[in-house]
Amino acid sequence: MNKAHKVLALALIATLASVQGAEGKGMKKVAQAGMKWLAVPLGGRPSSLGGAYTAMPGDLSSIFWNPSGTAFLEGSNVFLCRVGWIADIDINAAAFAYGLNRWGVVGLSFVAVDWGTLYGTRRAGTPEGFIETGEFSPENWAVGLSYALRVSDRFAFGGHIKYVHEELGSNLEGRFDAPKEYTAAMNVPAFDFGTIYYTGFRDLRLAMSLQNFSQERKYRAEHFALPLTFRFGLAMDVSKLVLDAPNHNLTVSVDALHPRDYSERLLFGLEYGFNNLIFLRAGYKTNYDEEDVSFGAGFNYNFGGVELKLDYGYIRFVHFDAVQVFSFSFKF
Repeated sequence: MNKAHKVLALALIATLASVQGAEGKGMKKVAQAGMKWLAVPLGGRPSSLGGAYTAMPGDLSSIFWNPSGTAFLEGSNVFLCRVGWIADIDINAAAFAYGLNRWGVVGLSFVAVDWGTLYGTRRAGTPEGFIETGEFSPENWAVGLSYALRVSDRFAFGGHIKYVHEELGSNLEGRFDAPKEYTAAMNVPAFDFGTIYYTGFRDLRLAMSLQNFSQERKYRAEHFALPLTFRFGLAMDVSKLVLDAPNHNLTVSVDALHPRDYSERLLFGLEYGFNNLIFLRAGYKTNYDEEDVSFGAGFNYNFGGVELKLDYGYIRFVHFDAVQVFSFSFKF
């Protein structure tokens, strides 16, 4: 085992040990991050795999999970996604990536949240203690620029710089007889970084990513950070261990998560592919209050030099309606 293998093996052992240790002590961190919409899963494929996607390159949705995964893309790639999140919240995402041959892959991303129509109130000297201020709709979006480079056949890295905007509307505060208008809005730069490494044993790969790294921001008196998450993952096509069937693939993926605003988690994914045409997927999450099982399917088709991909993910919730994720991508 060479030095790189040893370092990655030790990192895996340390990460899994920290997960088990934290769960065993019953540790739980909550409400330590803002802009939680940045943590909503994007892409039908990763959503159906339970989010165990850090070591699964080859899809432009990687720009939102582990930007190093985009290093394996070629030509021009377009990705579109719609998430029907809980409480009638819709999230739309788009990305574009272009391969520069040996110079790497550059990409652009955009995410926007549709909260629907909300009803505002403010404090007042009425019997109810408040008055209605009318309808409003928060505004949340993020635009990003990424770069990824495949250093060798085994190793790639990538980064994703994002400009995140949030506006929660305006209200009146202060004395009832002399209120002042306050607008809750801010812009935050954030950064994602990731690597992926093929060990040389079959197609076993190890990967890591750091998502939503940023400075803390302040709303009035309270400081908060974005939902910073460290992910360590591995994935492998296990079908090649027992049989030689080039038309069949069975990939197992595992992710260990260390989020800022919760205790550690383990995610598991399973993907079966036939002839690189039809895919069936399932996932399972541990240490979540609401989410556990997910599943979905995908369809790939090539015609006239254009590769199309349709992916669907279904995420089950305990007390909310299930979330459905649709994504479409094509390469030319």
